[in-house]
Amino acid sequence: MSKGTHTPLHFIERAKIILLAAQDVNNCEMARRLKLSVDTVKRWRKRWSTFATELEQVETHRPHALKAKIEAALTDEQRSGRPSTFTAEEVAHIMTLACQTPESLGLPFSHWTPGLLAREAVKRDIVSSISTRQVGRFLKRSGFETPSDQRMAQSEDRRS
Repeated sequence: MSKGTHTPLHFIERAKIILLAAQDVNNCEMARRLKLSVDTVKRWRKRWSTFATELEQVETHRPHALKAKIEAALTDEQRSGRPSTFTAEEVAHIMTLACQTPESLGLPFSHWTPGLLAREAVKRDIVSSISTRQVGRFLKRSGFETPSDQRMAQSEDRRS
């Protein structure tokens, strides 16, 4: 794993912890050698031990899946993160707005850009404020193509 040029550093560090553990190196010595905290070493030794039985089964019965299982064992667990700033309803209203042509809403432009959508969403009280970049993320997540001209809904006579 550590031979690859694109292997994330955290995978390499964690793999070293596992290899040193297999050599019966204690946690304090591992932390010193790897320049990590003792808590980090303990966390990854414990995590590895919880995967050990499962890894043995995969190695025996599905060896082709072993690499993916090892990577899963060495990957951080999903964290909850910051709560969403926008409700699903607000996002849905913005996406509904993006699906309408600006001209059909009486607006003086022929296509949407993330910036225009952001301003219109605030103007229509869908949200109190939103960045152009956040609107772009919503559009991308919803499958809208946003090329360099970032056109969304366009009037029928302007579509090619």
